[in-house]
Amino acid sequence: MKILYGIQGTGNGHLSRGKFIYDLLTRYADCVDVLISGSNYSLTPSMPVKYRNKGVTFSIKNGKIDYLKTLSNFDLFTSYMEQKKIPFKDYDLIVTDFEPITAWASVRHSIPSIHISHQASFIDSNVPRPAFKNLIGEYVMKYFCPTNDYIGLHYRNYGDNISEPIILDEIKNVSSIEKDHISIYLPWYDDDFLVNVFKNFKDLKFHIFSKKTNKYNSVDNIFFQPINNVSFVQSLASSYGVICNAGFQTTSEALYLGKRLLAIPVKGQYEQACNAEALKQLGVSCLKDLKIDSKQDIIGWLESSPIQIKFQNTLEELFCEKIKSLIKDF
Repeated sequence: MKILYGIQGTGNGHLSRGKFIYDLLTRYADCVDVLISGSNYSLTPSMPVKYRNKGVTFSIKNGKIDYLKTLSNFDLFTSYMEQKKIPFKDYDLIVTDFEPITAWASVRHSIPSIHISHQASFIDSNVPRPAFKNLIGEYVMKYFCPTNDYIGLHYRNYGDNISEPIILDEIKNVSSIEKDHISIYLPWYDDDFLVNVFKNFKDLKFHIFSKKTNKYNSVDNIFFQPINNVSFVQSLASSYGVICNAGFQTTSEALYLGKRLLAIPVKGQYEQACNAEALKQLGVSCLKDLKIDSKQDIIGWLESSPIQIKFQNTLEELFCEKIKSLIKDF
């Protein structure tokens, strides 16, 4: 059996769990080819990538999506020409991690398909949402990637088609200790802005992982580092706490390690607003946005107790059930 696996490239979370899903797929297929669309990621893919597509690349400035600039970056013609080179009909199954090109190809060519992603969990109405639902956001998460079936990933098993998060071995095997630094992963904020926010906390050290630097440098108690998975895991595991956007993967890893977590959703990204609501239900501190005068909110968070959740992933069991129902000869 040949599987085409599409990965959304609008963040590092999709890629970081991509290797886990890729390895799972290789146990069920003779060939697994990978397509990545979009270019908002900074990690190096840890699996072979056969196809790349321009896709959608989000433009985000100081924690807020710039929709006009995002639309200006969208090149339909280039994306279409790149798609023409892909022999979709050669594949027996398409698996997509919120990647629309592979999902819509499965519809056009009548190829069995499964959507495996955090976003897929929102097909289930039991998944937490904010009090005010964004109808466009709801529509996108439900219909952006049409497939025959789905497996969602979330903090809790909110439905029969939902597994708890994928926690990679590098997180499971690391020793979690508590030192005097805060690990910060807020790649959509300017570095200068982050310095102005955190420079007043003289008794703490801040490890800021930045998309805008390729070398280590420091400003007083603030230490900037390029985004690197090994150094990030080491910083995360030994931190006093973690401040990050309300993306699914990093927040899940912080909770698994039992770290104090302060989550700040990217403005205009409905998925992260929903994540913030789910995190608050778990007892996690969340801010609507990060401001220069957020000091008192951060001090209050620093005095909070850490929360630990040892997630149990059931993705393989769910996948085995789905593939048996989709592939008659399996």
